[in-house]
Amino acid sequence: MRKYLLLLACLVFAGCSREDAPRAEVVNKLESLDARMAAVEKLATNTQTVRWAFANRSEISTALYVWSQAKLDEANKAEKLPPEVQEKISQYEALNGQLMHLRMPYPRMVMRPGEVQEPTAEDKAYAALAKKVADAKEPVAEIIDRRNREAMRLREVYSVERVVGEYVKGRYDLVVDANEKVLYRAAGEIPDITEGVLRFFREKQK
Repeated sequence: MRKYLLLLACLVFAGCSREDAPRAEVVNKLESLDARMAAVEKLATNTQTVRWAFANRSEISTALYVWSQAKLDEANKAEKLPPEVQEKISQYEALNGQLMHLRMPYPRMVMRPGEVQEPTAEDKAYAALAKKVADAKEPVAEIIDRRNREAMRLREVYSVERVVGEYVKGRYDLVVDANEKVLYRAAGEIPDITEGVLRFFREKQK
């Protein structure tokens, strides 16, 4: 296409300037046209289309959490701990759950030298429960810490970002959360891959 345009331009310029325009002027115009065409061709070659899709992060995250909790429960049951040890773990988990739902005291304001600020009733309740949790954990700390490390490993290995990234590799270049910061979405134009990601993850675990 480029060669035909150059040939046409050459004939036009040659015909219009056979008598009036110097040969050098015609050559300069052709060189300028050739440079413009080369720039256009380079831009067209380098321009790439971004393949993108939507995914519901909350739905995928919930599915991964449910799966990881089931795996952890399965591993915990496989340990077959003595009943008295399991009872201590259950007591710790119950107390720790209460502590997690209790409001943590606000950081203390800087006081003037010599000034003492008495702890509030909430501060005392939180401190007392925190001590109970620490005391309950002490005899089974090794087991609790090991289970926490395994939970962290599962969360890292099976994070939303990793699972989605593995699923879309070679398919899409960009994935946007369907529930966050989507100001406009034309119906039917952008695929939603949430179900595809979940099917991919379930098949991978079989």
